[in-house]
Parts: sequence; structure tokens; C-alpha cells
Amino acid sequence: MASKSFLEEASREVRPVYAQGLFFVGIGAISYYLVFDYHDPLGYYEAITSDRRLLEEEAAKLSYNMQRFLDEERVVVNGVRVRPRVSMVDIGFRSSRRRPYIVFAIRFRAPVRPGSNTYENWYEPEVPEYNYVAYWIFPPGARVREVVVGEEFDVVGGNVVAIYGRRGVKTSGYEKIVFEMPELREGVHGQG
Repeated sequence: MASKSFLEEASREVRPVYAQGLFFVGIGAISYYLVFDYHDPLGYYEAITSDRRLLEEEAAKLSYNMQRFLDEERVVVNGVRVRPRVSMVDIGFRSSRRRPYIVFAIRFRAPVRPGSNTYENWYEPEVPEYNYVAYWIFPPGARVREVVVGEEFDVVGGNVVAIYGRRGVKTSGYEKIVFEMPELREGVHGQG
């Protein structure tokens, strides 16, 4: 087991290098995954994942901190305040133990319905220390009508939004996506 002093020193050396978000919008709910990649020169996460107790403590701490961050945001769908909740945290490694990643699965009920919908999020503006991308994926037949974000973005195929955040560029503190969801048709599921 790693010493407390090693863990404290090693945790201070962990640096974020990239993040991506994958948002999936459906009738009645929005689910998303946030994936953060890190450079870990001293092997903090290698030590954490080698000890079940430390891993459970770290996952609980990460979940708590992310939930606190989410609770500071004001997320509104169709005029109704919604509350994103962390449902899972996972820690893994890319090509080496010095390249850990952390995944947060987050979901919430939202009054998304067939027809016109508006998602809004107010949050504390920040200057990220890494590049990031967020993909909003809407179901077949949906159409994105308006996107208001401080970052560069593309709408692909009418129903996927890709948002590109840049290291050192302050975020706006506000996001808005207006979209049309298709009418539900009985017997038609999973068709593109």
C-alpha cells in the first residue's frame, strides 16, 4: 500500500490534458458521459486502483465533487429546473499507467417531448486548462434549430452538435440548444 505522503505528493502532480462529453437526448431524459484524461507522472491513480479501499474512497470523493459542481449549475429544460445526478464513476488507463482517465455517467429526468424543446444551462464561467469537446446526440428525426454557446461548434446532419472548447479560452457561462424532437410513432423504434 502506498504511503499517505506519497499519495498526497502524487495527487498534486496529476494534470488534466483533455476532456470529452457525450450527451444523449431522449424523450423524458438526458444522459451523458464526461471523460477526463490526465497525465499522472508519479502514478497516483496506479496506486489508488491497486488498493480496493483507496479506489472506493477515491470514487466516492470524485462522485461527491462532481455532484457538487453539477449542483452549482442551473439547468432548465422547457422552463423546468432539472437536476443532473452522478450515477457512476470509473477510473481506467489509456496506453500506460501514466495516462489515467475518469468517466462520470450523469443523467436526469427532463421534460423533453415531441415537438419544440429548449435546453439551457447557466454555470460559472471558467478558463479551462485543457482542450475539450462535447457531442450532443439527438435521436433520428430530431432537428437542432439553435445553438448558443461561447465555444466553436458544428451541427452535423441536423441532429448532432459538436462543441469545441479550447485551453485558456474563457467559457461563456451559458448554453442554449433549441431542438425539435420527432413525434412518437407506435411500432417504429430504432430506425434511422
